[in-house]
Amino acid sequence: SASFVDEQIGRILEALERRGWLEQTLILFTADHGDMTGDHHLWRKSYAYEASARIPMLLRWPQGMVSRPRGQRLSQPVELRDVLPTFLEAAGATPAEKLDGESLLKLVRGQAEGWRAWIDLEHDVCYSPENHWSALTDGRWKYIFHAHDGREQLFDLAQDPAEQNDLGADAAFESTLRLWRGRLVEHLAERGEHFVKNGRLALRQESYLYSPNYPGARGRT
Repeated sequence: SASFVDEQIGRILEALERRGWLEQTLILFTADHGDMTGDHHLWRKSYAYEASARIPMLLRWPQGMVSRPRGQRLSQPVELRDVLPTFLEAAGATPAEKLDGESLLKLVRGQAEGWRAWIDLEHDVCYSPENHWSALTDGRWKYIFHAHDGREQLFDLAQDPAEQNDLGADAAFESTLRLWRGRLVEHLAERGEHFVKNGRLALRQESYLYSPNYPGARGRT
């Protein structure tokens, strides 16, 4: 539970403080995914909805590493690929090659110019066809393309953080839907026809293997 994790983090911080290491340590708390726990009548991970896809990204830096105060809450979209560049910069190391992520220390220093405008999310077919999707979000809007049937969803996360009001079929938001669809087409086009065909998002209806012991799997692929 969250309270258990919070308690264990507290133990780590107390141990660092007892040893005089707390102000020499860069601490980053994150997770690889959330869990639906019944939201949208779904369970487990692997969905594009906030309960599954949104993760914490908390950074505590040693005094003197960053001149700006702690306790900031920033709106720029961040992701797990930013973790490695952050620690490399803190250690004064230069990566051997271009990394996908960016150092979070840039943001907390106030150097947000040129930061990504949105992040992409995706999940390949797993558990069920509904787990096969691609998505984009900037923290305000989220666009989801369901690759198994072509269904589109659009959510205004500022007004609807629980994603209960799908605007994908609302004519009033048609231009917003087109904007985000176009961004996803442009982003995925570089990956080939499997994702974008004739300028349109392609259905991806691959079959997948079931364990012979999976309920109802006999004769399925």
